[in-house]
Amino acid sequence: MKVQHCFKLGLFLVFALFYLPALRVLIGAFGNHGAWLNLETFLQSGTFRQTLGFSISEAFLSAGCSLILAIPGAYFFGHYRFPGKKFLRSLLVLPFMLPGILVVLGMVVCYGQNGTINHWLKWLFPGSGWQFAGLYGFGGVVLANVFYNLTFCLRVLGESWERVDPRIEEASRVLGTGPVATWFRLTLPLLMPTLIYLFLMVFIFSFLSFTIVLVLGGYLYKTFEVLIYIEYNGRFHFDQAAAIAGIQALILAGVLCIQSIWGRRSDNRSRLRTDLPPLDLRHHPGRAIVWNVYLLGVGAFFLIPLGSILARSFHELGLPDTQLTFTNYRLLFDSGFQFAVGASFGKVLATSLGLALVVAVLTVGCGYFFARSQRYRPWGSVDFRFQLPLGISFLTFTTGLAVLAGNYLPPGILIVWAQIFLTFPLIYSMLRNACREVDPALTEAAASLGATRFVRLLTVELPLLKKPLVTAFAYAMALSLGDLAAVLSLGNGEVVTLSVAIYRLIGHYRFAQANALGTIFIELAFGLFLVMEGYGSHFRNVWLKGDGYDD
Repeated sequence: MKVQHCFKLGLFLVFALFYLPALRVLIGAFGNHGAWLNLETFLQSGTFRQTLGFSISEAFLSAGCSLILAIPGAYFFGHYRFPGKKFLRSLLVLPFMLPGILVVLGMVVCYGQNGTINHWLKWLFPGSGWQFAGLYGFGGVVLANVFYNLTFCLRVLGESWERVDPRIEEASRVLGTGPVATWFRLTLPLLMPTLIYLFLMVFIFSFLSFTIVLVLGGYLYKTFEVLIYIEYNGRFHFDQAAAIAGIQALILAGVLCIQSIWGRRSDNRSRLRTDLPPLDLRHHPGRAIVWNVYLLGVGAFFLIPLGSILARSFHELGLPDTQLTFTNYRLLFDSGFQFAVGASFGKVLATSLGLALVVAVLTVGCGYFFARSQRYRPWGSVDFRFQLPLGISFLTFTTGLAVLAGNYLPPGILIVWAQIFLTFPLIYSMLRNACREVDPALTEAAASLGATRFVRLLTVELPLLKKPLVTAFAYAMALSLGDLAAVLSLGNGEVVTLSVAIYRLIGHYRFAQANALGTIFIELAFGLFLVMEGYGSHFRNVWLKGDGYDD
């Protein structure tokens, strides 16, 4: 009974902490005196039309480009086995763990006026004057969004394709149908639920883009998230910010309803096929060459921006064709760094790691408690309410939180509160599925041997859930470290994390120090990825076995 009471009390507290700030914004948008007049005025303004047009067009194009580029790679993932396939599938998670400000820095260093691409163009075509000048604006926002979402589409679509029964295509060929007709008549309809689900997911991610648009959008291009931030934190117009947030919530609600329908249709729990043919030059020479060219292109698309950050961090002033130096890293400890970002490097690092650890501990602890309590129950209303924050704009939540508790709680607690809201739905889903897979017979056998509930928890359940718990902890830390919106909105300029420091360094045109700090950030993200995947033991096992086909 005590556990049940704790569960109900926990549900009440979680739902109150999650939904009160959002409810405060909706009341400000629709319930206050003059709210409807604010809404009508905003809906008739050119700002609304411009913001809506840009948000929809960049989200539509970002989703479309991400899917188009992912389809060829998903085909090879779904039809063949090849050396390193399991590792590549895991590695596709890494770009999604990178913070938005790091992606922005990579775009600037790679595609900016003095970026790597323009440096190569000058070297390859001297005197031609050719250069890439489309980073700041619509094209740059779409490019950064595709960078963020391509691997997500590639992984999910590849796994969906791998579950398609190959006998369907074989029967089509036996009946004399060509490969193009088979694709349009059979394969595409089978993949269509996943394609639409992914399109809508990437559309939502891009529609809610904040950091990328804040830096690369300039004065002309703004999403609703950026507009909310400007109205509340820049102009101190809460009523206007609430009106914008309310309109965005209505738009998102419609998209999420469609997305949830296609998400259920795309949910295929059949196992991945293990009888795939090998992809090598001996069996499929043409396709092996195409796959390697595709892999090289996608790898360059991701590695050149990140590699540019790393390389430029060791060049004077962060510019190419200058001598190698460690000065950029030494400048992180200089007074100029503290002047530019508002805190010393040691304090920035300690604040970032401290917030991430607190958020990870609280989120994983709460997520495990609720997931364990729900493990023997079918997916129901409680789970849906835990996932509902995914449909609430993060800037809407932080704006409501600032109004609701900004005058009563210190910025650090507000940021932790907001980041738990950000991370909890994903962490809960991961642990909910993991807890469901624990065989109840194991705990029952331990109980029959006289083990208490606490002993069963320590000796049976937690060891079985070690990998999911470590993965969830790493994800929670990565999401906290990468958050910029909550720290900018709720930190009052007092809390400076790694993301905020890079953002301010870019704003002060200190790209050399931003590259050095970005390199440290990449190392942290990659370290969390290795912890999440447990690749220390994985590499050792592959080396000892000598098994190239690890799938």
